Amino acid sequence: MTRPITAVLLAMLPLVWTPFTAVAQAPADTAGAVDASAAIEAGGTEVPIERYRVAGDAVLLWFPSEHGVQDGHREQALALQASGVEVWLADPFTGHFLPEAASSFDDMPTATVAELIEAAHADTGRPVFAFGHDRALPWLLTGLYQWQQAHPGADHLGGLLMASPFLHTGADTEATELQPIVGLTNLPVYILQPEQSPQRQQLGRVRAGLAESGSAVGVRLLADIRDRFFFRPDATEGERLASETFHREIVFGMELLSRLPRQRMPAVADADTDLAVRTPSGTDAQLNALEEPVVAPPLKRSDLEGNIHRLEDYRGEVVLINFWASWCPPCVHEMPSMQLLEDELRDEGFRILAVNLGEDEDTIGRFIEDEVQTEFTILLDPDQDSLEDWRAMAYPTSYVVDREGRLRYYLFGAIEWTEPGVIGQIRELLEEDDS
Repeated sequence: MTRPITAVLLAMLPLVWTPFTAVAQAPADTAGAVDASAAIEAGGTEVPIERYRVAGDAVLLWFPSEHGVQDGHREQALALQASGVEVWLADPFTGHFLPEAASSFDDMPTATVAELIEAAHADTGRPVFAFGHDRALPWLLTGLYQWQQAHPGADHLGGLLMASPFLHTGADTEATELQPIVGLTNLPVYILQPEQSPQRQQLGRVRAGLAESGSAVGVRLLADIRDRFFFRPDATEGERLASETFHREIVFGMELLSRLPRQRMPAVADADTDLAVRTPSGTDAQLNALEEPVVAPPLKRSDLEGNIHRLEDYRGEVVLINFWASWCPPCVHEMPSMQLLEDELRDEGFRILAVNLGEDEDTIGRFIEDEVQTEFTILLDPDQDSLEDWRAMAYPTSYVVDREGRLRYYLFGAIEWTEPGVIGQIRELLEEDDS
């Protein structure tokens, strides 16, 4: 039977066949239960682990994203347990007394990863598969690399599953700049990529970077769903249906990875390679400046009244281009401060063009009227055609264009637009006309 979601498998040759068998029905004394009180010593502290035990062939060690452990993780863990996969759901944020935020990965000991792998294997005697998503991936890959260094002859790490890997640096360079750890990763990898995700744009580069470093890479595109679909409070009907079968996608990925040789000698890092974890979070109180101004790409979209707006028509003004969606909490959070910014600087020649990606006119209109009541210009891009010229590496993504139509600043993520540093940066652009 043809699977409903297209699989793209690169460099995954069945050199070694290691059967992976999901248990049809687990023993009555272990199925459907979680040992939520477990705490495992790892990274210099006790990390809470929810263990969904079952007498299967492998253990899935699941690390949450910057959003922490959600009920959706637990629902997936129970479904995996019923399918014969034991899940260890880790909560490193609580263990290390860190907030659930992307920046916390920078302060989280990467030794946590290696020590939890060893604990899971020692406890079960089974191979361990690691699973992580979103901005957790730079931290997780670094921890896996350190595990390889410490256990060069071990074969009990089955591979890595990723969902929406955020593996670029966030720097606005001509070619997407990947985290240095990507070039040292040679474990077999399977990527589950929601199609309606900003990280979809980076998938080809991430896949190529992993393959270049020696990883066998498999990819599955999950059609018509967004990031975090299995724990989104605003999940669509299609996303709710996808959540019901997501555990099967994970099992399928584990089966593919199990066919490959498990032992991987670690790559050798150059002496000047900096492996410090730096997770792009978009929370700095200033915008990122381009090293050299470049001409802004074209932009031509209609607004909610059907009027056409061209970026070139705004020549002589400083323009904030903001790519957003109504289902994106950070996008919604920053909109009131965007309105305050335009109110303060409008008379000086500042405008906002907020380009909605992927939603229909009625949805956007209701959202503006019922939720944010903003007055700056909203442009429509239901088919996300703008992304051919503009790179939106996260929701939201923002660019600031000067009076001469050149890109000067960018930001991947949300910010308070009334921060003094941000206002100062834009005022400098506004004053350039008078210099």
